[in-house]
Amino acid sequence: MRVLFVGLALALAVVVAQETPQEKKFFEVKITKDEIYSYNGIKFAGDYTSWESPSGQLALGRTEGGVTILVILGAGTFKIEAPEAAQEKFKEVFGTYPLKTKFNTLYMRINPKEFEEIFDHSKWEKSNDEAAFTKSKALVDEKFLGSYHAGPLAIFPPYKTRFMDFDTPDLGQIVNEEGYWLILRRFAPYKSVYPPKFVNPKQK
Repeated sequence: MRVLFVGLALALAVVVAQETPQEKKFFEVKITKDEIYSYNGIKFAGDYTSWESPSGQLALGRTEGGVTILVILGAGTFKIEAPEAAQEKFKEVFGTYPLKTKFNTLYMRINPKEFEEIFDHSKWEKSNDEAAFTKSKALVDEKFLGSYHAGPLAIFPPYKTRFMDFDTPDLGQIVNEEGYWLILRRFAPYKSVYPPKFVNPKQK
């Protein structure tokens, strides 16, 4: 009986060892000079937000699971719209609808799978620019703790969830998140377009 028990225990141990390990959820993210690029023409179109920049430099924050941070250092323009139910509040916060304005820099968090699907980085050229590296590193250090993290480690936003932090010359800092829920905030003065847990009609 004892031999049988030991045999069963060993068999169970083998089965447990062969089980697929739990998917990793927390990642170290790095900004290095090897991930600084120059570009000519880059753009993004989401559910209610679109942006583009004709030229400049960008930085990628890479993890072992892929790229989850995109920092745009070149100036550009963006447009934000909203579901009909939030358009009056949108006008109250920004004084207009829709919002079309310029940005100086953009800090973006994105799921690595969607990054690969959206951005054609085959046309980007490595620049290893010291000033761009220093600036992008400072932006990541400043903004990382406000977006999908567990302490110093990155959590991947769910697929089709995009966090965008725009620095604008006219309206200051604007934080926008598109996913199952919508978030849109202006920080100077602080105002929020959406109440908590406002469901995105395009991702219901």
